[in-house]
Amino acid sequence: MNYGLRWEAQIFPKPVIAPSRTAYASLLSNPRFPSDGTLHSPKNEFQPRLGFAWDISRKGKSVLRANYGIYYGRQNMLSQVGSITDNGAQQFGIFCNSTFAFSCFGASTQPPTWPNIVPVTPGGGIPFGASVRVFSKDYQNPRIYTANVAFEQEIARDFSVYFDFTHSKGVHLTRFLNFARTGLFPTLGDVFVTSSVGKSLYNGFTAGVRKRMSKRYQFELNYVWSKDMDDDSNERDPFTDRSFDINNLSLDYALSDRDIRHKFNFYMYSELPWGFQFVPRIQARSAQPAIPPTRTATNRNTLRKDNQYFSFDWRLARPFKFGERYQLIPTVEMFNSFNNKNFINALSGPGNQNSLTAPSLFNFDGFLRQGVGDPRQVQLAVKFTF
Repeated sequence: MNYGLRWEAQIFPKPVIAPSRTAYASLLSNPRFPSDGTLHSPKNEFQPRLGFAWDISRKGKSVLRANYGIYYGRQNMLSQVGSITDNGAQQFGIFCNSTFAFSCFGASTQPPTWPNIVPVTPGGGIPFGASVRVFSKDYQNPRIYTANVAFEQEIARDFSVYFDFTHSKGVHLTRFLNFARTGLFPTLGDVFVTSSVGKSLYNGFTAGVRKRMSKRYQFELNYVWSKDMDDDSNERDPFTDRSFDINNLSLDYALSDRDIRHKFNFYMYSELPWGFQFVPRIQARSAQPAIPPTRTATNRNTLRKDNQYFSFDWRLARPFKFGERYQLIPTVEMFNSFNNKNFINALSGPGNQNSLTAPSLFNFDGFLRQGVGDPRQVQLAVKFTF
């Protein structure tokens, strides 16, 4: 049995501009305004852990393992910086278009036109319609409760089967909500709030077969069935509000963008005649959910994308030893041997929604997401160890 207790704290920066001098200063006394203008640092993050393994038969042939733990996530730096700087006084955003007339910098009731988008000398005071970013006054870092139970049984010498169940519940997950959609704060533009009202639930079952290294080979294969639920799969992009109805956030609780119902994995290491080493690997999974082109209150992620995945990779090596210390290892590797298309379209759609249409080229981290995955590739290499 193992047990322990972990403690963490995340110290957020303090505002550079006092909340009383920001674009939302007059709203701080309004109980409906979601922030007090500061970032409350989470300091009481206690995380107990417990785990045990039980040799049921006392012969090393039947083992029951279980563990439980509480874990905390951390808020990304970009969200913190935005709430510090985008306060309407130090920095702000203004969105003007031909259908929405308002005063920009107090200079006119009409949107600005090129090339005089922003006057050289702004008018006095904070501009009407400035967009701001704040942290919720009751913000907490994400908290995850995870439990796992696994049973493994030896069925023959060096062979075993195992069954594994994992349950994970998330609370206080980060959601980025634009309170401008409530219509409560007409003097501001966007009011993006870093909140902690999200939740998630994951259940996964794994069944597999494992062979330990003997007779010059070992392998493992397993199948995973899982179901992943949440109300917002966006915890890293502070520029997007993905809620359907900001006044009824419960409508968003459905399959997660990351839900992959079926997975299959296989790998083997084998030592062939004449000193060759062969390592094959197979990975396969079913498609992820998608939001229909026309979103309604109850149809989040009710469809599936065309991004199921299959790849067969392998590696062949032949080490040559020189004395006790030196090895020269020529290898040949092939990835995606059958040249499967493996469409990539994990985050897409207007406003970075998880839709089937208008796929985005890059995700928020800047990596290519839309298109086709890696084609068949062959790699030749020589490694020298000493």
